[in-house]
Amino acid sequence: MPWSDQNGNNQNPWGKQGGGGNNNQTPPDLDEVLKRLQERFGGFFGGGGNSGGGSNGDLNINKNAITAILGVLFVVWIASGFYMVAADEEAVILRFGKHTSTTGPGLNWTIPYPVDRVEKLPVTRVQRLEIGFRQSGDGSIRKRNNESLMLTKDENIVDISFIVQYKIKSVEDILFNIDSATKTVRDAAESAIREIIGRTSIDDVLTTKKAEVEVETQDLIQTILDGYGAGISISTIKLQDVQPPERVIKEFKDVASAREDRERAKNEAQAYANDIIPKARGESKKMVLDAEAYAKEVVERAKGESERFELLLTAYNLAPEVTRKRLYMETMEQVMTKADKTIIDGAVAGSVLPYLPLNKSSGKVEVAK
Repeated sequence: MPWSDQNGNNQNPWGKQGGGGNNNQTPPDLDEVLKRLQERFGGFFGGGGNSGGGSNGDLNINKNAITAILGVLFVVWIASGFYMVAADEEAVILRFGKHTSTTGPGLNWTIPYPVDRVEKLPVTRVQRLEIGFRQSGDGSIRKRNNESLMLTKDENIVDISFIVQYKIKSVEDILFNIDSATKTVRDAAESAIREIIGRTSIDDVLTTKKAEVEVETQDLIQTILDGYGAGISISTIKLQDVQPPERVIKEFKDVASAREDRERAKNEAQAYANDIIPKARGESKKMVLDAEAYAKEVVERAKGESERFELLLTAYNLAPEVTRKRLYMETMEQVMTKADKTIIDGAVAGSVLPYLPLNKSSGKVEVAK
């Protein structure tokens, strides 16, 4: 924009150029410059509005006011460099977009904007991400079918909602390697769970392999994020709701009930078998041991009888009469000890009323002579 007006008059506030094409310019006086600016913009800086200007005192006041304003602005700008970092946060200092340092909790200072920029990240806080549903502040839950419905190995559809808990392990990586931590974790979690469910049957997902699905999903999400250099550590994966689609949930519950009945019957049969089989094995072992003991007893008794007979034969050959008498007496001793009898002296037998034990059919009465 030229400084000349429509009439060709030079309005340059720094003074007129020398004539004759001479480009040399006399350095303007600061007081003169301020005076001309005051004349041009009216009482903007507190001076009079007439073109006659004010006194030198007014110019000094104006210069002091500008200096004071600039000083206050500078102090405010410097003070804006102070920032507070919470206990669970770390602050990353970016100087013209380049990472220069990382500060911990407490009051810190850095060169204010636009030189330095402070990014605060919750590095120790466990953050929660919901997949397949959203829980509002009043506790109500809204399903997200585009996230929760997925295909299993046996070509069935299952409705899965789960929670991802994660922490920041590298503030530099999360700032410079990914655009959004939440979106990155959500995309990785959806991709991982669909891959795991895609190689698992629906029966396993609904019943016995929920814990395995959680572990495999956590490992796969962590592998994906490490491949991105996201600087995020997955803490836990928790399946919230695993069920068939709502339209067929009743039929699946009937199937699950039948499966539970089958498992219960199998468990009861197994418990009965565990109770009966050990008893039968114990009884059979007892019978075998008893038989072995009886056989050994009979054999040993037979051996003893045969040895006794041989000894008696030897004694009989040496003294037949004595041996016969001893054998008779031993035999009678054995027989008589088993007999139920009453012995009466023959001298008084005629005067004694005979005693008959009528209550014993096998009783015998003998009279001694």
